[in-house]
Amino acid sequence: MKQLFIIAFLFLTFQALGQSHQQQSVPKDKDANLTNATPPEKEQLGRVVSPRTTYVGKRVEYDLYIDDRQVNFTGKTRMAIAINGQIPAPTLTFNEGDTAIVRVHNQMDMETSVHWHGILLPNEEDGVPYLNTAPILPGKTHTFTFPLIQSGTYWYHSHTMVQEQVGLYGSIVIQPKEIEYNMKEYVLVLSDWTDINPDEVLRYLKRAGEWFAVQKGATQSYGEAIAAGYFKDKVRQEWGRMPAMDVTDVYYNKFLLNGQEKSYFKDAKPGEVVRLRIINGSASSYFQLQYAGGPMQVISADGINVEPFPVNKLEIATAETYDVLITVPQMGAAELRATSSDITGFTSGYFGNGDVMKAPDLPRLNYFQMMREMGSMENMSGMDMGGAGMVEQGNGMNGKTDGQMKGMDMQHGTMPAVTAPSPKDRPVNMQEKNGKSIGTMQDMGGMPGMDMGGMGGDFNYNQLRALNPTTLDSTNQWREIKLTLTGNMLRYVWSFDNKPLSKADKIPIRKGENVRMVFQNQTMMRHPLHLHGHFFRLVNAQGEYSPLKHTFDVQSMGTVTIEFEANEEQDWFFHCHILYHMMAGMARIISYEGSPQNEFAKNDYKTLKKEDNVLYPWFDLSVHSQGVYLEGTVSNNYNALEFEGRVNYKGDFETETHLLRYLDNRQFLAAFVGFDYRNNRNLIPEGETEKNTKNKREQLEVGAYYMLPMLVRAEFRTDLTGQLRLQLERRDLPLSNNFFMDLRANTEKEYSVGFRYMVSKYISLSTNYDSDYKWGAGFTLHY
Repeated sequence: MKQLFIIAFLFLTFQALGQSHQQQSVPKDKDANLTNATPPEKEQLGRVVSPRTTYVGKRVEYDLYIDDRQVNFTGKTRMAIAINGQIPAPTLTFNEGDTAIVRVHNQMDMETSVHWHGILLPNEEDGVPYLNTAPILPGKTHTFTFPLIQSGTYWYHSHTMVQEQVGLYGSIVIQPKEIEYNMKEYVLVLSDWTDINPDEVLRYLKRAGEWFAVQKGATQSYGEAIAAGYFKDKVRQEWGRMPAMDVTDVYYNKFLLNGQEKSYFKDAKPGEVVRLRIINGSASSYFQLQYAGGPMQVISADGINVEPFPVNKLEIATAETYDVLITVPQMGAAELRATSSDITGFTSGYFGNGDVMKAPDLPRLNYFQMMREMGSMENMSGMDMGGAGMVEQGNGMNGKTDGQMKGMDMQHGTMPAVTAPSPKDRPVNMQEKNGKSIGTMQDMGGMPGMDMGGMGGDFNYNQLRALNPTTLDSTNQWREIKLTLTGNMLRYVWSFDNKPLSKADKIPIRKGENVRMVFQNQTMMRHPLHLHGHFFRLVNAQGEYSPLKHTFDVQSMGTVTIEFEANEEQDWFFHCHILYHMMAGMARIISYEGSPQNEFAKNDYKTLKKEDNVLYPWFDLSVHSQGVYLEGTVSNNYNALEFEGRVNYKGDFETETHLLRYLDNRQFLAAFVGFDYRNNRNLIPEGETEKNTKNKREQLEVGAYYMLPMLVRAEFRTDLTGQLRLQLERRDLPLSNNFFMDLRANTEKEYSVGFRYMVSKYISLSTNYDSDYKWGAGFTLHY
């Protein structure tokens, strides 16, 4: 029997590694095209847009060649994916009324895809593999053809695994048919870069590794809490079984603007007002934008014009786009700085010539104060942290986006749906009633329009006001959908209503009805949510002038309402746009009832659903002076195979293997079956002949784990002879930013205490005392 458990553990470990290889989504070194895709810092030029009163659409064709590239953003050469030899990919420029014909050539040895983010197009052109569009196989070409019925700032990116993280993203600019201004404009694509393979990033998040927090100084240890006067808050947090909070999951080595840490726009002339089309094309970063030359004037959000307003600091969530106007200084070059939300770095663009005018530094985050405030928020009900909304345009947006919005001509559907109040009769939601969403409501009167001298403040969604009313057709039936944003940071499983995509059913809607979606975020993280193929009303303090968006942020513990008219067909992807949250399950399919099924999705939807339930392996191997200790795990969303073994240099050994299943939504409770095999022959008391003791045992066992307050893992088990054992264990207790303690004790009078000082992601200096094997010191390898 013992051999069976060992074989099972090894088999599942290699199976997990094999799956990781089969689902390769980023290039390996041996596959590399050795051309370096990272250009040196250089001057970038703007494009002048001139007035016109009309435009006749044309066929506009592009060829995109996707291949592997070596890049060097940090002083280390790493593998990436480039389009036409560059990162970010080329800007695709169109005019409203054009027909886009884009041939995507996959020159890699793995499949890929391209999604057109924010573009309204036929379902089969949306680009989500295994749902809307076939994956683009190695060596193949896929041609996308779709009419451009809108204008504005958008972008495109891979929707295959984690390819977006390593460079497969680019910008789209669609000029309106009518242009009333003459202005120079620049496209700015923000992104994040890690030297770690993104497949490895996701695996490391699954194992709840500490190194990213160590790098950011965000461990929030007890030593730091005591020194800062937040000891009670730290205890309260862990009593609630919450891990240390953070605003981002991943430590990034660099943040980039158009593929550069620093970009220069020297053709911007003194005193000139220029338009910036800003795209957050990062995998998982929010940015705070500040301009040293004065307030920025926000004129468009997610490609659709809004009433202009000034801001000093503009927050842009992952996958959002904003257009702003800035004034180039009369002397010098003013810095536009995009600082990551965790304040670990920034990227800059400089507009003008001469001495640099620097944007202000942002203060480091006080995680303990944030923890205290979050604890207060958790105790409040009905927190309204902001909202967003989108209205789908179906066959076309009847108002212009870059031009002048003239309102929405809603389709009049007739299919029945769940009865809900019409817009004119419906209850006023909290955003509209209280004038609150994200942040503090600012004075919305006296908008300075295009006057770049106006005073600005910090941005919040309530400032977004549509140019014309966006309320929906009151004759349509209403369907209300409520979704709770849920997740488990300890096991890195993200979901809606505690169901990752792999376990969730499609969300049904019906063409012709109005859909209201209400989101309540019960996690400690923010989530930028994106609905493919639709625009919706982001319901905010502007009431009937709530803006239209395709992506919206939901703050931690916040509630958001969006509304849109269902006037599409087939299935559309809806997901968190933090790449690793999506890959860990925070996604759903919005499905039109009674609609003809996409033939491709009918056959391959199950492939898409498998992506978040992959097996991930990890282990810790401690080599100490008194013995060697190994702890290994292979885990997916609901199951895990755990192995623990220790051996001293006298030949004594102990092993425990448990196959467990998590049973509750929070994944605090798990049941397991296992095998305990040990033979500490040098520790057996003289004269002892019993075979089922803590020193000599070969027994099947069953039991349960439960996560207690203070993140203590309780284990209760019994073997087939009826022998019971209770064990309490606390791992990774942070004493300082990179110094941790492990504790364990059980009713068989076994106990251990260990300390680790993390030197890198893969190694720690460590020491421990084991009640059986005594004290030792050495190092621990982490995988």
